[in-house]
Amino acid sequence: MNTSLRHSGFLAAVEGPQNKLQKTLTQHMGQAYTRFCESWNRLLPDAYLRDGGRYRQRRYSVFTWQYGKLTQLPHEPHYQSNYHNSVHGGFNRHFRGWLPTTISNPVFKEIIRWSLSQFVTNPAKKWRIQAHQFRINASADEIGKPTPEGVHKDGADYILIMLLGRHNVIGGESHVYDNNMQPLAQCTMQCRGDLLLANDHQVYHGVTPIVPEDKTKPAWRDVLVLTFHH
Repeated sequence: MNTSLRHSGFLAAVEGPQNKLQKTLTQHMGQAYTRFCESWNRLLPDAYLRDGGRYRQRRYSVFTWQYGKLTQLPHEPHYQSNYHNSVHGGFNRHFRGWLPTTISNPVFKEIIRWSLSQFVTNPAKKWRIQAHQFRINASADEIGKPTPEGVHKDGADYILIMLLGRHNVIGGESHVYDNNMQPLAQCTMQCRGDLLLANDHQVYHGVTPIVPEDKTKPAWRDVLVLTFHH
């Protein structure tokens, strides 16, 4: 297991030599990586925001991983308990699934493979992976909320949060807290491939709202979230 993840419960990797996944995707999978990120342009509105907002678009699919093999499960609604999501928990939310071309893109499997390599040593262990594509929009009329439920846990074992796009945005600062809600770290993902990998049993996480830097132009923040469950 990655030593940072084991000792502190999280691994924050921003642009630089320590982010080996970012280097691999950029230098060795450039065209596929570009296509993968462009698939965020084909997300659909989230109709379940209880604050009446129109700032979130998303897609959602579920997979398993074992012995290096990724298998897509039959499509299902997304459910979280009220305990883990006090705003949007307690009911089924029906989102459109990932596009087949996004799933088959080799970048997706490489991101999963790298993530699991940080906390898994036994390839026989089977994982259930909930995969979320998020775009948070912001405008002069509406702020964007990456985590409208506030600081939270996802009810998973491990969580990957990876930035895939950021345009004309101010804000979006990621915060990590221990189980006593004492702050551990904060950072702002600025570059494609910046990421946070967290042990959901050890830490809470949240992201501050975003606003447009130039209020006359579109603003958005694209993130991939993978939750890993034993």
